[in-house]
Amino acid sequence: MKQLYTYTGQGESFDYLLDVGRRSKAYLSVKDGVLTVRLPYGGNRAAAEEFIGRSLDWIKKNLERSQDRSHLPKGFTDGEDFSLLGKKRALRIAESPAYREPELFDTELIVYVAPGSSRADAVRLSQRYIVELCEKRVRQAFDKYTAILGLHPRKITLKKMTSRWGSCSSNGNISINVDVICFGQECIDYVVVHELCHLKHMDHSADFWRLVSTCCPNYKQLREIMKH
Repeated sequence: MKQLYTYTGQGESFDYLLDVGRRSKAYLSVKDGVLTVRLPYGGNRAAAEEFIGRSLDWIKKNLERSQDRSHLPKGFTDGEDFSLLGKKRALRIAESPAYREPELFDTELIVYVAPGSSRADAVRLSQRYIVELCEKRVRQAFDKYTAILGLHPRKITLKKMTSRWGSCSSNGNISINVDVICFGQECIDYVVVHELCHLKHMDHSADFWRLVSTCCPNYKQLREIMKH
């Protein structure tokens, strides 16, 4: 059975799966932003993390390559295409002499800046709107599914993550990647449900996926959407 752990060492922190089974040697694999450490019978967490420590450069490179799926703005320039809540939109930077909240439409997000503002101001205002929108949608999902599942994290953190859409630590803290706001609410709900279910099953066993399916019966389709 695969077990989910968190590696913390040499200034790095990321989740990984430990798979101990019948094989002649240890090896690593990265798929869909997830690191798996495969060891022969007799292997344990200490051996896995020693192996990780010796392979950090390879791991970091492949995690970044595997999970570079953010569809949020990169340059935050006027006219830049990006995705928000599952729809393709254009970022528009518009001047306004009076303060105006950003406006989200089906095909564009308009962010208003004062005349003569710097590019840094446009970036800051755009990022703030996106993060606040993500916080709102993620909180809605937690409010809904903690009530349904009866599972409650000790702490919820929203942050930029390079290799996962979310993570759940052994002490019950859940982190959600701010990039989930690229996707529709159904995908955001799936990420929240996935991490909540790890509060009960700290692995990806059949019992874990059965619990996920009680809230997200189409989780396989949602996972495919989030790969692209």
